[in-house]
Amino acid sequence: MTALRAEATGRGRRTRHGPPFTALPALRPAQKALLGDWLRSHAAERQWQTLLDTAGPDRLELADELLALLLECGALRTKERFVNAQWRVERIAWANVATLQQALGLATADTRAAARDALAGRLRTLADETPWLESAALHCLDARTTDAARQSRLELLLALQRWQQEQRFGLQRDFALFARGHTKAITATEWSWLQAHVTLEALGVAHFAPLLWLGGHLRLHTASGSLDVAATGLCGLPAQAFTIGLRAQAPQRYWLLENRASFERQALAAAPGTCVLWLPGQPSSSWREAVQYLLQAAPAPADISCDPDPAGVEIALNAGQLWQAQGLAWRAHRMSRMDWESAPVLDLSAHDQDWLERLRARQDLPLELAQLCADLRATGRKAEQEAWL
Repeated sequence: MTALRAEATGRGRRTRHGPPFTALPALRPAQKALLGDWLRSHAAERQWQTLLDTAGPDRLELADELLALLLECGALRTKERFVNAQWRVERIAWANVATLQQALGLATADTRAAARDALAGRLRTLADETPWLESAALHCLDARTTDAARQSRLELLLALQRWQQEQRFGLQRDFALFARGHTKAITATEWSWLQAHVTLEALGVAHFAPLLWLGGHLRLHTASGSLDVAATGLCGLPAQAFTIGLRAQAPQRYWLLENRASFERQALAAAPGTCVLWLPGQPSSSWREAVQYLLQAAPAPADISCDPDPAGVEIALNAGQLWQAQGLAWRAHRMSRMDWESAPVLDLSAHDQDWLERLRARQDLPLELAQLCADLRATGRKAEQEAWL
């Protein structure tokens, strides 16, 4: 056993210490776990009672064992007081907190500060590059919250950014599944925070039941009655209304439009035999199921019109799969270069360029969409269908 030195520091007080610290001794898993709990704090000195409280009543004996081991190897020194004829430990002082933390694989004060600075930098970048997330990002920077909570909120904002870039649409549970892999993974507090800083509905994260918006010419028959869509011009029907037992008079074709304003214009001006559907970006599972039931009741081919950009190509492909699954034809419509080359255009972003390369490598790309990808790559531009539809 290593000889310990005791030095008087005042009347009835002393400090005890071992040799200069070089390395930790071999520790049992339980001892290592307790030391890890003690070293969560970066403080150079700790009250011994605080460390005992951290250990809890079930690990008091383990705490005394660990204290003796650490004292003998020089990892700490004790500050003691003579009370009731015995020396009692009042405080401990670590030899080097950062070295001990590194030995246990814990984050040091410096690494945590660096991680905190990096997190702040990512939030500032997000605020600068994405105006509609600026309020939420800046609130993360200003709010008095833990680093873990700040990191969790940043991940939510980045998921919301991806959701918007991929033009998805669905209920809050759909976004929770997309962001964190589980429909209940976002807490009520986090939803309240998001709603205070971001217009979720405008980003396709709905609180209420999703609607299937349609117009043009279609007559639906359900157990509770009939509806002539042409008589309303356009209407939004709950996705859950499209179930087994739905009957409908099939149109000559369906026309799906991604842009909401374009959908409304074309729905009100639809030619006889055309049923117009709003295609909400990356739709929810409820929307997709409703369309599947509609196609079973009233099968017809589809024209699909999306923005001529990588996201639009992806959206058209995903929607077309619903028709393919029913053995029905579909085609991209009004998305060719001659439709948009005279419209206002935007430069493709780096994200768009990467997405475009992934699309061009797909084997299931129809000829007209393959040509669109080639045109987008050649021009470096994209457009929005509202300009010509």
